[in-house]
Amino acid sequence: MKRIRKRNLGIIITLVLLTAAVAVLAFLNAGSLERKQELEMNAEFLLGSGGAQRTITMRDILELDPVDFEAVMDTSTTDPTSVTFTGVELSRICEKFGIGIEPGMIVQVKALDGYASALTGEEVLAGDNVYICVYMNGEALKTKSEGGMGPYLMIIKSFLYSQRWCKFVEEIVVG
Repeated sequence: MKRIRKRNLGIIITLVLLTAAVAVLAFLNAGSLERKQELEMNAEFLLGSGGAQRTITMRDILELDPVDFEAVMDTSTTDPTSVTFTGVELSRICEKFGIGIEPGMIVQVKALDGYASALTGEEVLAGDNVYICVYMNGEALKTKSEGGMGPYLMIIKSFLYSQRWCKFVEEIVVG
């Protein structure tokens, strides 16, 4: 009987500690969540390098004259499908805003939902490869709250499967 009580007490203490940890982490993330919602609703994302960040707007992307291109979308729930996307090469975006990329660098693309995809500088610098997209099949990418994949979607054309793509782009860090 004492053994069962000790075990139950241990379980209760563990649950209380886990609950407290979740509450603290949720509180610490609250400001971040508000910022994420603001970025999504304003169709913006952050672009940074070396601690400096800049907010990139839809207007900034459209001023870079997005191009149409074909890419194969292959997910765990769909068959491979050729899709027409409209976007701007990530290397051009970085160049426009004074962020240099070199082959040995790592570029991390972070999403509103916590997903992140890491790219090498070589992948980003390869021509016609890494794009930040705003349209799919001629239609604007919808936000996550609208059931879409945007407002920004990062695509790596040279990668056979689309699991390294990053929907809901919120931040790109070059380092």
